[in-house]
Amino acid sequence: MSLWEADKVYQHADCVIEEQPVHHSGVHSFMRAASAFLRAVGDLESSDLWRQACIEIRRVRWLLGTVPVPLNSLDLRLEEAAHSLASISARLRQAADADLVRQLSAVAQALTRLGEDCSNPLAAGVMAFLSSGRKGTSLVAVTNRFYQDAIVRAFGVIHYPMEIGTVSDLLGAEVYDSAVVVGPVGWLPPGVLNAPRAARLGLVHYDFYREPLDIQPLFDEGPVLRGTMPTRVHRRGTKTVGTPSKFAGDARPEMAESPLTDVDVASLAQDAVAGLPSEALRDSVSGGHEGVEARAALLADGSYVLLPLESGVHKILLVEPDQDDEPSVEAVDGASISVGDYVVLRGSSYYQSLIERADAVLGEDAPTLRALQQGWKAQLGDRIAHHPDGRRGVAKDLVARGAVTTNLDYWTSSWCIRTRRKDDFAVVMAYLGRGGEEEDAWVGLGRIDHAHRSAGRSYAEAVQRAVSGALWQQLWADRWCEIPLDDTDSGARAALVDALLPGQLCVPPHYLCRLRTSEVP
Repeated sequence: MSLWEADKVYQHADCVIEEQPVHHSGVHSFMRAASAFLRAVGDLESSDLWRQACIEIRRVRWLLGTVPVPLNSLDLRLEEAAHSLASISARLRQAADADLVRQLSAVAQALTRLGEDCSNPLAAGVMAFLSSGRKGTSLVAVTNRFYQDAIVRAFGVIHYPMEIGTVSDLLGAEVYDSAVVVGPVGWLPPGVLNAPRAARLGLVHYDFYREPLDIQPLFDEGPVLRGTMPTRVHRRGTKTVGTPSKFAGDARPEMAESPLTDVDVASLAQDAVAGLPSEALRDSVSGGHEGVEARAALLADGSYVLLPLESGVHKILLVEPDQDDEPSVEAVDGASISVGDYVVLRGSSYYQSLIERADAVLGEDAPTLRALQQGWKAQLGDRIAHHPDGRRGVAKDLVARGAVTTNLDYWTSSWCIRTRRKDDFAVVMAYLGRGGEEEDAWVGLGRIDHAHRSAGRSYAEAVQRAVSGALWQQLWADRWCEIPLDDTDSGARAALVDALLPGQLCVPPHYLCRLRTSEVP
């Protein structure tokens, strides 16, 4: 951004920022029932018995809070979701906790009623803000580019001059007369509020979202070029859409209208990891994997990726233009990814993708070789666990036996194949009582290493071929695109990193660098 463009933006640093809460009894009743069920499931969330229901409920909850289309829109698939939840409830009636089955049935009933409602509460909130201001083209910013066409159709019937975009449009050089952001505010990048690109900025969301609206100063010290920074957000009166009698069903009015707490309704940032088993986020160790520090990144299509904070943990494919403005694809350290990067993701992590491709190269020998890979590391981990001095003691023992390096954290990690030096591997194998196996093991693990390198090259080349030509132009225009791969049926997705969400997580390594959406658990 040039100095002139920055000055143009900062002219609106004293803009009016207003919160516009929206209340809809039917949505409120569903959210309350859904939150009660999710809380009741609690640690059972990781059980296959309830997992699909939890995934479906979270998908609907997130779409209701962020996509301003009519509630009976086919894009939301509320009736389909209600039917799915009712089927799960009926199937589990004889096999699961009766109270949980009853609560799930209540969620399905509330969702059925919503799926028959033609109102568009969030759009009504948007118009309550726009219609009270000056005329002229305004921007309506939404969270998910995937639903942008449906939102354009929904607002098309209103016949009010507006543009439909995403929050990233409020981070560039263009300045709007009025702008409205739809959805919970906890996911907003700081620049939206501390350097507003509009004279009037509205924050439209359901009234059950209660998130802090502190605006951080743009600079630690010194004034902006022109104007003053906004210091507060004005909360407008709640706009009510629909009537309690129509949507509350059989629920008691005081129950249907009672406020939801922060525990009941997660922010969008929290929903980025809502599909993860609770024990994976709570414990430092899950499923035999050491937890690693991570952060959630919001992508331009509304999906997410969990990125490691430390280098050397996981790699991810990055797409960027070369000197000739042609796509260049390479694997980079996941910790190096920042806002503005284009990343390539699949439902599985980049590392998992390499394993799948490498195993295809290894063929029928893959199970035996993988068992060899896991075997020596498991034995080494067992020695560490039972040594009186832990890692330090094992490292001291290995050095005494002639090892030059003792990178035990890496050697026992899931992504390690073998030690870097052959001599160190011989020392480790002898230490594990397998001194006569080191040569054959080194050769076998070398086959895995070669297969991984080959798989990494083939994956990058497949993506390189896929994103060339028209798809490359689509990626730059839309900021995301689906990528068909010629050697897999699953494909991949390339997307721009729009924002890094606040907070840190401790997750197992295999949760990193993979596509996460409301559709992908």
